[in-house]
Amino acid sequence: MSLSSRRLSFILLTGLLACLVAATFSSLATHVRFGLEFRGGYEIYYVVNPAPGKTRLAKDDLLQTVAILSKRADSIGITEPDIRVEGANHIRVKLAGLTSAEESRSLLGSSQGLPTQLTEKYTQTVGSVLGKTALAETVQAGLIGIACIFLLLVGLYRTAGLIAAFCTLVYLWLLLIVFTASGATLSLSAVVAFVLGIGMAADASIICLERIREEIDLGRSLREAVDNGFKGSLPTIRDANLVTALAMIALFAAGIGPIQGFALTMLVSIVISVATNFLLIRQLMLWLVDTQWVSQRWLIGKSKPRATKARRFNFVGLGKTAIVVSLLTIVSGSLYYRAHGLNLDIDFTAGTALDIDVDRAITQETATQIMTGAGTIPATVAVGGAQNQHIAVRFDEVLKPADLKQIITAFKGKYQTVEYEENTADPGVARDFATRAIYAVIAAFASIAIYIGLRFSWAIALATLLPIVQDILIVSAIFSLFKFEIDVTYIAALLTIIGYSLNDKIVIFGRIVENVKKSPPVDALALWSLINLSISQTLRRSLYTVLTVVMASTCLYLFACEPLQMFSLALVLGLISGAVSSIFMSSAIWLTLSRRSFRVAKVGSTLKLSPKRVPHLASTPFLGALLFVCTVGVGGWFWVPAQATAGKTTVSASTVTGSLGDLSSFRTITVDTARLVDAGDLKAAKARITDLETAWDQAEETLQPKSPADWTSVNKSIDRALSQLRSGNPDPQACAEALKTLLAKFDSKQISAAIPVAATPAGSMGDLSYLMAIITDTKKLLGSGDMKGARARITDLESAWDQNEEQLRPIDPEGWTSIDKSLDRALKQVRTGSPDLTACTEALETLATKIDSKRLH
Repeated sequence: MSLSSRRLSFILLTGLLACLVAATFSSLATHVRFGLEFRGGYEIYYVVNPAPGKTRLAKDDLLQTVAILSKRADSIGITEPDIRVEGANHIRVKLAGLTSAEESRSLLGSSQGLPTQLTEKYTQTVGSVLGKTALAETVQAGLIGIACIFLLLVGLYRTAGLIAAFCTLVYLWLLLIVFTASGATLSLSAVVAFVLGIGMAADASIICLERIREEIDLGRSLREAVDNGFKGSLPTIRDANLVTALAMIALFAAGIGPIQGFALTMLVSIVISVATNFLLIRQLMLWLVDTQWVSQRWLIGKSKPRATKARRFNFVGLGKTAIVVSLLTIVSGSLYYRAHGLNLDIDFTAGTALDIDVDRAITQETATQIMTGAGTIPATVAVGGAQNQHIAVRFDEVLKPADLKQIITAFKGKYQTVEYEENTADPGVARDFATRAIYAVIAAFASIAIYIGLRFSWAIALATLLPIVQDILIVSAIFSLFKFEIDVTYIAALLTIIGYSLNDKIVIFGRIVENVKKSPPVDALALWSLINLSISQTLRRSLYTVLTVVMASTCLYLFACEPLQMFSLALVLGLISGAVSSIFMSSAIWLTLSRRSFRVAKVGSTLKLSPKRVPHLASTPFLGALLFVCTVGVGGWFWVPAQATAGKTTVSASTVTGSLGDLSSFRTITVDTARLVDAGDLKAAKARITDLETAWDQAEETLQPKSPADWTSVNKSIDRALSQLRSGNPDPQACAEALKTLLAKFDSKQISAAIPVAATPAGSMGDLSYLMAIITDTKKLLGSGDMKGARARITDLESAWDQNEEQLRPIDPEGWTSIDKSLDRALKQVRTGSPDLTACTEALETLATKIDSKRLH
């Protein structure tokens, strides 16, 4: 091909691709089918059981159920319902654009006309405004991440970096074409795969361009360097992408619904990135070199060959330090987990997460009062956002649709615009996801071990997989130590870490194997030097690759919507850990394994091993330090008390099965702590609440079996109060709020502690002291002039009374009615626009007198 034809080919190909991308990108983006995370809508996850009279669930019944649900979705105006079977007995329904979740919930879940029985296990509601906000934030984060990657490529490699950025843009364009043509839904997880796939595509370019620089250092001409650089990079790119694809296939095959889209997008990304960021960039680079338009310096950032210097940095020797530091972190995290547990999202615990956006600033106290006034006590309330307009609420119990509607109605009564997102999860669903994810990890490890063992050696397979296990454990340890929230996307993050960590390790071991073939080491010292040389040769590639993906993940963490934050944080931590384990740990493990076999292989030969000591992991000092750390970890696991320790304290024998009984002793300690906080004596409050922690833990063995759900709910509120008081700089207001919530929780959870009907004396409704305590608190708040506090506290009384109606009313219907009317009068007096203090006090005293006459003394 002549010089002019090469120049023409380069101009035509780049111009054609640039015009196609510019002309169609906007249209493709507008035709993408967005998921409910970005359009708003409703998602529900069903467990499917055989209909009454049937003993087994037939496949035809499952498919017929999906068809009926699709017709029902059509009847409520959803033109593109996403309804699919997952596993053997699950159906996931996504109705993007739906505005009336209450009606659709009752319509879809109706058993009438269905050949099966449906049980709700997970629901999600996203408001349309919140969906658009999430889309805007995610797109913004993605654009910032892409811009950072492109600037890095151009800054490092100049014209070659500009071509790499162009090929990465073509990669993104082709990925959009695949999504649009297939009609796939662009969910939140798919967007994550888009952004991270860009980092992976850039990684392929970095491998090739770094190899070209090495060829230039060897004195090759520019044309030879480019040609040899791409040829030498092919095995590395092939192996790295294959092992990543194996991990993604295992993830997809596991059938984990929320992240199947992520795995599938990553698989498609691998194929497209090889086409664009290896084949396309190779052809463009060769043509550009042949055109002679750009000098070597401006093409690749190197003006002349660099003399190869002996590299003395001991990467392998630092492997011991890295392993010990890593083990200390993992042990610390496991001991903290043993003592305090993990901060699990509702995906792993029964409950409801509610995120509300209002049109003006709101305080935590106001938000809590609105929800309490609506009849539901939240476990935690956090206010944030740029202008304190976002409220994140967590309920330990599953929030019923009627309760949710009442809360939203209460907010709409005070704010003009109210948007919300609701997630309700059954822990069994998350446990099923986690179990299948574990199987996916095992399958991925097995397939990867087989591939690496056959491609390289079993020693390299072991040296690759052991540090990856460490990467997973260290991320989990950090999440445990800092109490970061763990949700289902955390599983996707861990599996992504596996893929990228594998990628990095394969690149390094590929270079080690290549150097061993070129110059076989004659002794252990030579092998040690060769490993350090190989790591030095691939060091810049490892650092640049991690930097590109870390930049993309950091942008997602800083700028994307809230559900992506913990995912991105786990990914950043895992990528950093993966880079450290690739550079220092894997090589040290392989040297130890290879050194032993090397000695065996050289026995009887004329070669002699160097008398110099070669650092390896089998040395006595290192094994001693390792044994000490492991002993401390194992011993500490048994010495540190578990999150829930065995209890010794008994409670009143008058409690019934399924109730927590009389919690007045715990409530007394909480009241004392609250008074100390009000007085400003936080040190004494911290000491007093320790008594509560001790008493609660000791009573666990007796209390938890009576009502595990109630015990867990109270236990979480205690943990939150402890966390507030024990922080480095406790906020008195936050401490008071946490204690107030805990008091309300005690009052609501000891409702069922009333004495059984058969054991209740005539004229008595049992132990109503918890009601009397709330009345006393309300009177004190009235006396201090805190009307807001009095209204919130008497709402606790209303909730406690209503929730216990089924138990108390049958004991004495007339007495119950009398107290109920007095309670209504007291509520009316306290909640009036301008309450009369005297009238409120009289109404409360009348109520107290009636309750006192009906309670057990």
